[in-house]
Amino acid sequence: MRHQLIGRRVAVVNLVASLIAVAGALAPASASAATDGDLWWPSNGTVTGTCGEPRPTHTHKGTDIARSPSTEVYAAYDGTVRWNAVGADPAGYGNYLDVVHANGWSTRYAHLRETPTAPLVPNGATVSRGQLIGHTAVNGDSTGLHVHFEILKNGAFQCSANAGRGTVITAKTRTSINIGATSGAEPVTNGAGVHITGPSSYTDVSSTGQVYAWNGGYFGGSPTGYSGRFTDAKVTSNGGGYWLLTSIGQIYAYGNAPYKGGSPTGYSGEIVAMAATPDNQGYVMLSATGQVYAYGAPYLGGSPGGYSGSFVDIEMTPDGGGYWLLTSMGQIYAYGNAAYLGGSPAGFSRAIVAMSRTTDGLGYVLVSKAGQIYAYGNAQYQGGSPAGVTGEIADVSYRTDGQPGYVMVSTTGQHYAYNTPFLGNPTGASGVF
Repeated sequence: MRHQLIGRRVAVVNLVASLIAVAGALAPASASAATDGDLWWPSNGTVTGTCGEPRPTHTHKGTDIARSPSTEVYAAYDGTVRWNAVGADPAGYGNYLDVVHANGWSTRYAHLRETPTAPLVPNGATVSRGQLIGHTAVNGDSTGLHVHFEILKNGAFQCSANAGRGTVITAKTRTSINIGATSGAEPVTNGAGVHITGPSSYTDVSSTGQVYAWNGGYFGGSPTGYSGRFTDAKVTSNGGGYWLLTSIGQIYAYGNAPYKGGSPTGYSGEIVAMAATPDNQGYVMLSATGQVYAYGAPYLGGSPGGYSGSFVDIEMTPDGGGYWLLTSMGQIYAYGNAAYLGGSPAGFSRAIVAMSRTTDGLGYVLVSKAGQIYAYGNAQYQGGSPAGVTGEIADVSYRTDGQPGYVMVSTTGQHYAYNTPFLGNPTGASGVF
């Protein structure tokens, strides 16, 4: 009898362990940077409309996942948010957004509660697979709560095999579609960032050209007629003006910042960053492939070979006699009298997005999308990797008064200050920072 009881206990323990293992395998995963290429289901619910089924006037291009009451909608894979990407609702989508992935893939999420002017994630934001991007609602060609989920490859819809009518869907579990394992560096799509202008001042610029001056001079912003998005800005050395830069190299000059030229031709990728001379009489801009364009400033070199990822930032030395170029893998290329002080850090979890030098140019810091800080030369590490970030870290700016410290800004405008004053977060911004 004793042997039978022991055998039953062992069997029960094994059964419980097996159930726990199965439950763990079926449990929805958390948001994280994706590398395996697997698309995840975006919401909990039951399939009430299948991809590819005939409708009276069209073929249904997505999968309808219905559940009441309103439920969360998550990104199926890493990518960039595009609200109403094909214009004013041409097909009954209501409030919808696309997440644009690599290699021609995108996913669409329709009938959302959120809108382009009141989003949970703003246009241009970069999201991770499993990140909350919205909630279901009834709008467009919709008579009940559901998310219409489309998968597209180069604009052609793709149907997941594990989504027949009546299938119960669990959010953040795998669909049957794999878009290919991530190769190379994570893409970077930021706005124009944050720029410390004094011991207790900084200026933010969004990707739509909105300027927020905290204890600094506001000289104008939100220009019209530009193309692309704003990718960088620079404040003049005396704080009396600034330049705004777009992704096609257009320059908008305010205050005492002189216009010296812009809109270069023949570059590849986007124009991603700029740096200004200390006398405020010139600037250089950088493309995503490392091309440098100089206006009123010396051209000292560019277009290096052998880099990985894309170029994301340029910084000029204090005397204007050199500059550093930075890639999304943290590689540093130094030209002119810019000293190479280190780079290519190990262990970062997200792409490197920006750099900022110390006042004397004998050091610099790099920052990743996760807020990881890497300090070189006489730059001092004061902290990083903040918790609770909405979106991701987009830029960093080192103090300009000779003291150690820096502020970083997220794509949604949250500031994280380390040994420098926190002055506030902008509200009502469109685009990303």
